Amino acid sequence: MPILASNLNPEYISVCNNATWAIGEISIKMGDDMRPYVTLILTHLIDIINRQNTPKTLLENTAITIGRLGLVSAEEVAPKLQLFIRQWCTSLRNIRDNEEKDSAFRGVCNMISLNPQGVVQDFIFFCDAVASWVNPKADLKEMFYKILHGFKNQVGDDNWKQFSQQFPEPLRERLSGGYGV
Repeated sequence: MPILASNLNPEYISVCNNATWAIGEISIKMGDDMRPYVTLILTHLIDIINRQNTPKTLLENTAITIGRLGLVSAEEVAPKLQLFIRQWCTSLRNIRDNEEKDSAFRGVCNMISLNPQGVVQDFIFFCDAVASWVNPKADLKEMFYKILHGFKNQVGDDNWKQFSQQFPEPLRERLSGGYGV
């Protein structure tokens, strides 16, 4: 893992992209054994995802890998949520439903459960990313439902109504139809 981490240099886009992808794949296989490496890797990934002019594929792979790190080690990643959640959401909102996107979103949902404050300022971006799903698996959809309704219940109906009025109409319709918010 330290060798892969040493290749997380966005100046070398192909190498960085491959290292990022490999870390995401390996983290799924390693599970909890990934914990000792999270801090080493996460700082680089946060820098990459927030960097100007990062190529789309590198942003997508970085977002997926951050999500996967959250899947296997949410306690380590959740405290940093506010440092990457907006760019994370915008990086993954346009990719098709697949297993990589699924695992990444599960990781982010785990992180939000541990650190809901980390997403508050950028919650509209999370809502938009959730609405990007065409057909999430039932248990993932339930995770989305709990987070959306938890936020709505926390702020109250009047504040939620005011908040959701700033959504574009298609987003409001998708969240209302799919999640009842």
